[in-house]
Order: sequence, then structure tokens, then C-alpha cells
Amino acid sequence: MNQTRSLGRRLREQVHIELWSMTVGAIVNGLLGSALVPRPLRLLGYRAFGARIHSGNIFPGLRIQGAVRNVEIGRHTFLNAECYLESVGPITIGASCQFGPQVMIVTSHHPTLPDGTVSRVAEARPVVIGDRVWVGARAQILPGVRIADDAVIAAGAVVARDCPVPGVYAGVPARLVRETSVVTEPA
Repeated sequence: MNQTRSLGRRLREQVHIELWSMTVGAIVNGLLGSALVPRPLRLLGYRAFGARIHSGNIFPGLRIQGAVRNVEIGRHTFLNAECYLESVGPITIGASCQFGPQVMIVTSHHPTLPDGTVSRVAEARPVVIGDRVWVGARAQILPGVRIADDAVIAAGAVVARDCPVPGVYAGVPARLVRETSVVTEPA
């Protein structure tokens, strides 16, 4: 009896995933992510699906996998072409950030179980990126990471731990390679 319930639950989960992919996923990633949709219309579309995006600088090819409502992007932030946001958990990107092409942010984690196997059930770990952060092309930001204001993430870096101070982070895994002083621009 318990096995039948478990099978039924898994089937419902799979149907839910497929329906999302065929409807919301197709609109969010297929239509809104298309180069044929003007940026102002793209912004309105993402907002209609629950994203809190306060910037019109979202280039074509953005893929949001997961809950669109888990995405928050600050004012004057620029996302270059083909960025990927896996929003099982919340993704918060601050104001005036710059993202290179094909940056990937992942929020789902699969913990190791007591028997040594890896859980098939995703655990959400939020990602928080501060203000004025620069992220180079094809950088990957992994679940649970917090990045300080004014940090720079080098192209191709894999950020697996917090980046707590302003500076340049590079490598796999990313490490602080140079601290920077914060210089505020005159208003």
C-alpha cells in the first residue's frame, strides 16, 4: 500500500514537471527568452509570471528553470545573452550588477543520505548577490552562496563558497585573488 502511494506521488510530481515545461516553461524560456521579443515586453512578461525584475537590461536567451517567482533582480543590472537561473530556491541579484554571457546560477542541492547515497530530492539553498557585482562569462554560482557588494567573479570561475569581501575571485573553486577598495562614484 505504501509503495503504491509513493508511486502515485512520484507520478504526480513528474506530471507537474511536464505540465510546467509545456506551458509556463515554454512561454518563459521559449517566447520571452527569444531575440524576437523586445526588452520592455520581455521584462513585463517575466513580471507577469512573478519575477521581481527591476531592470530592463535582460538580453535574449535567459533560461529560468524552476519557480519564476523566486527570481529578484535589482535596478540597472545587466544580464548578457544566455544566462541560466535554476531557481528551485530564491535568487537575489542586487542593483547595478553586470553579468557576462552564459553565467549559471544554481540553487538546488542534493545532500548525501546517512547510507552514503545521494538524495534524489532537491534541497533549495538561496543565492544572494550584492550590488555592483561583476560576473564574467560562463562563471557558475552554486547553491547557498552569498557574494558581497563590489565583488568581481572571473570568467569561468566556479563559486562554491561565499565571497564575503569586495575583491576579485577566480578559479575552480573560486578563491579571493585580490582584495579591492570600494570607490564610490560622485552622484
